[in-house]
Amino acid sequence: MDNSISFTFGTPKHGWLPVDFHYKDFHLEFAASDVLNNPIEELFNLVTRIKDSEAMRVTWWLEPGGILF
Repeated sequence: MDNSISFTFGTPKHGWLPVDFHYKDFHLEFAASDVLNNPIEELFNLVTRIKDSEAMRVTWWLEPGGILF
C-alpha cells in the first residue's frame, strides 16, 4: 500500500498559494493565504525534522478558516 503524501504548489497570486494535496484516495485543492505564518517553511521543518511517533503540524490559513495537517 502506498502511504506517500503529495503536495503540489501553483504560482502564488495576490498572497494566495494554490495547493493540491493527495494522500491515498483523498484529494484536496485549496488556496492558502500568506498571512499569519509561512506554511511552506512549516512544511519544510516538519519534513526535515520529524521523528518516529512525533506529532507536528502545518497550518494553512484560508481566511477566515484554516486547515491543520
